[in-house]
Amino acid sequence: MNYRGSYRKLLGNARAAMTAAIEIYNKPIFEYRDECVVILLLNSWELLLKAMLSKNGQSVFYKKRRREPYRTLSWVDAFARSEKYFPSSIRPQPVGMNIGLLSTYRDNAVHFYNATDFGVLLYALAQTSIKNFRDLLHAKFGIRFEDEVNWQLLPIGIHPPVDLVSYLGDTSVHHKSLAVRQFLSELARAVQDVKAGGGDTGRLLTVFNVKLESVKKIGEADAVVAVSAPDPASAPLAIIRTQDPNASHPLRQMDVVEKIGTLHGRPFTSHVFSAVTWKYELKNNTQYCWRANEGVLTKYSNDTITFISRLTAADVDAALTDYGAHLKSRRRKPARMRET
Repeated sequence: MNYRGSYRKLLGNARAAMTAAIEIYNKPIFEYRDECVVILLLNSWELLLKAMLSKNGQSVFYKKRRREPYRTLSWVDAFARSEKYFPSSIRPQPVGMNIGLLSTYRDNAVHFYNATDFGVLLYALAQTSIKNFRDLLHAKFGIRFEDEVNWQLLPIGIHPPVDLVSYLGDTSVHHKSLAVRQFLSELARAVQDVKAGGGDTGRLLTVFNVKLESVKKIGEADAVVAVSAPDPASAPLAIIRTQDPNASHPLRQMDVVEKIGTLHGRPFTSHVFSAVTWKYELKNNTQYCWRANEGVLTKYSNDTITFISRLTAADVDAALTDYGAHLKSRRRKPARMRET
């Protein structure tokens, strides 16, 4: 018996389960939507983790007991055994806690059937889970999941979506259900554990929303766009809340190089880092880079590691080639100036 299974078949089923979860969630009419999506999400993760184990020559079965059938690993045990195979750019802890919260929902779904607007929290957890799945799939198997899914979905809804922040802050909703309060307490503990472990809470729970408000409500918005500007020729007003760069951009260049370590089987060096950041202009993007006004200190966010880790080998090679040509052109300029 093959105790490892076929990692290719496991991987194919993992991708199929994740695609099914996305398709079901986006159906306009589907009873028992959240419950079905969570079951498929957990199934896709269990299969992906087992594919990682199989590819590394590890068994995906428990030890055979006499007179009992073979049993494959649960997602919990598969996750524990596969943690050592995670890439340096993706810390296992927040990813595991995200899956754990989805598992808690699945195991206790009967208690949430009448929880008002609870689906907004499940949506945020599922959205983060899909992003984690995509990043791990690319980092370990070189597969870009986004190339397999048609993301051109119609954003149509009868009711406006519930804002997650508003939902979490509405204590009147929480107190209607003991199960909801317990779930949110578990979420709060998970956030603290991830922070204490130095992990990225964005791997636990993230919502990619932009809130647009009239300029009259400027104090309440995260990002504000003028609905009707006094001068039609003027640009929209945009206000971005500042963050402590020590929290949002904690990494120096050497930290990024060390955390990535190797990329596509080759050492990730400072020169490769410089080539990639130049090619993709990461230093001009505040999502990835923060520079002090004095120009002395430059720091990077954890998103920089995710961005670089998702590049293909061809992307890196192209960056190195173009960066080399750029450096040569810079070295030739002084000589031409002397000739003139």
